[in-house]
Amino acid sequence: MNDRKRNSMGRWLGAMVAASMLLAACGTSAEPPIPTREPAPTFTPTTEGAAPAVDPAVEAAAATAAAQAAAPQEEPAAEQPATEQPAAQEPAATQPAAEEAAPAETPTTAPTPTVVQAAEVVINSQINVRGGPGTNYNIVGAANAGQRYPVTGKNNDGTWWQINFNGQAGWVFGELVTAQNVQAVAVAPNIPAPPPTNTPAPVPPTPVPQPTQPPADQPPAEQPPAEQPPAEQPPANNDSFPFTLGATESCAPNAGNTYFSGFIRDSNNNLMNGVCVHIAFYGPRTTKCSGCDGVGDGIWGFNPFGGPADPGTTVEIFVVPCSGNMPFGGQTEQSGFGDLTPQSPKWTRTINASEQCTGITFYKK
Repeated sequence: MNDRKRNSMGRWLGAMVAASMLLAACGTSAEPPIPTREPAPTFTPTTEGAAPAVDPAVEAAAATAAAQAAAPQEEPAAEQPATEQPAAQEPAATQPAAEEAAPAETPTTAPTPTVVQAAEVVINSQINVRGGPGTNYNIVGAANAGQRYPVTGKNNDGTWWQINFNGQAGWVFGELVTAQNVQAVAVAPNIPAPPPTNTPAPVPPTPVPQPTQPPADQPPAEQPPAEQPPAEQPPANNDSFPFTLGATESCAPNAGNTYFSGFIRDSNNNLMNGVCVHIAFYGPRTTKCSGCDGVGDGIWGFNPFGGPADPGTTVEIFVVPCSGNMPFGGQTEQSGFGDLTPQSPKWTRTINASEQCTGITFYKK
């Protein structure tokens, strides 16, 4: 080996020794990179006195070792808890309020005015209109099916409605009408007091006319009989009737409607249901039963003309046997009648002007 080669090898070994000493002096535990074996350098002869050539690979390895030795060693970073890691993205709540979209304004619409419906009743079928909330009040008229009347009040338990009946206060039973828009109807302030219970007046015995004795000094043939007022005689065969007629009716003018109503009572003055009463004019007309059609215990009633009666009309009302089916509203010529044999004296009246007659009472013996 010539001198040049020896010098070159000496420099390379010196660089390697210097690098190793620098690494050992720093006291680092990091291992130096393992140099890659390079092929043997090829030396090019130079002229005498020229600087010896340095292998570029040896210089690069020495420079790298020197840089690593001079650089301060970094300590391994301590492992941070997951909760201390910065969030990758700010939550939406931290955004400035100015960035939030303003809510859309809702257009204001004018309120629709509320229409208050008037309270009224619709009559389901022909019924009596009374002067108070009960069947013990007098009948003030009759209402026909389909008619409508304004409601002006109610009774305390709400079973009867007070109506404006042709300009006057009338009462109808709630189960016989259809009430509409009555939620706010208040108790009527002018409910009349119940009328006293009708007590039949005792029937006085019919006086028997005594024969007139002529004076003793006059022959009977020459003395005219004294004039006697006609005695009020009971109807013929009155004793054979199971019912008698009381004198308890009351008739009053009623230009709008002619009607009749009354009661059936037993011998103890108790109201009786299921007793048939017939009204006749111009021939057989209608048969009803007491307490039927929801009119109340012991009560019967007729509104046969649907308005005023023709002047000069004569009506007869009397008790008859109950027979056959009794439809709602009573038996008529269309439905057929049962036995019309009188079971009581006949209550008879000729109507010259429209009127209402109430309290016509038949008593069972």
